[in-house]
Amino acid sequence: MDHYGKQSTAALGPPPAGPDLDRRLDVLDRELSGPGSHTGPDTGPDTGLDTGLDTGLDTMPQPRIDLAHLPHPRVPGDGPSGATTGDPEDRLAAMERRLRRLEQLAWGDGADLTELDVTDPELVTLAKSAEYAQTLSRMLVTPRVRAACEQIIEAARQWQEWYDYARDTAVAASRTIATTRADQQRHREAAQVFEAARAELAVLLPSRRQTMNTAHNARQQLAHDHEVRERYGHEIAEGHRAWATLTTRLRIRTSSAVERGEPMPTWLVESLGVPPNAGSAGWRELATQLLAYRLTYAVPDQAHPLGEEPGTADSPRRRQWYRDLDRQLAAWRGGA
Repeated sequence: MDHYGKQSTAALGPPPAGPDLDRRLDVLDRELSGPGSHTGPDTGPDTGLDTGLDTGLDTMPQPRIDLAHLPHPRVPGDGPSGATTGDPEDRLAAMERRLRRLEQLAWGDGADLTELDVTDPELVTLAKSAEYAQTLSRMLVTPRVRAACEQIIEAARQWQEWYDYARDTAVAASRTIATTRADQQRHREAAQVFEAARAELAVLLPSRRQTMNTAHNARQQLAHDHEVRERYGHEIAEGHRAWATLTTRLRIRTSSAVERGEPMPTWLVESLGVPPNAGSAGWRELATQLLAYRLTYAVPDQAHPLGEEPGTADSPRRRQWYRDLDRQLAAWRGGA
């Protein structure tokens, strides 16, 4: 589910450590958690965050978060951040985790939100570009079809050469026959050549219609493929690059979540099980594909990784992708 609005602010970077951030986090904590739920010390008046919160959470601009700063659940050790002792890097990491948790609460669904559930608008843009390229690519001939078309065209060219040769030979022989006497050697030789050419034409002619029609269709397919490539080649190339970027970022996000011991979404654990480690290539790749599918089609289902089965109103691309992933999930469960 996309928790981001169309009008997003600039990407959040690592929050600066210091008393001011401590105070801002405590203020945001009180605003989001409600009266009496804040256990940290009172750090003063609500300064610095009034503009963002006075309008209400439902209308608050949704932040855009870089891959390295996705929402992170709060851990028991993350107490009030007002203390100024301890290692600065540890304090910074603790405050980052706390801020991410508060952001989850601000989006209104923090209780069930995990890092892999949060949708970055940039990822959505990549997914849309990749999906558009896939739709366009379906209009292109596959390498296998292209090779078949080229073979058909070449076969038709050879047929035409054989036919033309046999026809021209028969015509030339008939002229010789017509201009010579029957007792002449040239006449007898021409008669033999004519009969051979006529026999060759008798073999070729029955396949003429099918050969020519098939070659015509093959040429049309290749011409259409060329037209699509000329017209949409840039979009297709951009979409292929977007797909590579999307899967790479999702793969990194998944591996990072596993390495940090982040909670996994219910749909992911139920379908693939708990990941043994970040280096489990099979688990990671299938999880990446599932994330890409859910992101592309905005699947909100928290029980089933693919949501409802696509119907006839959905694109052929989505129906085929659903079937492919469903088969992979069945194979994974069977081999688990």
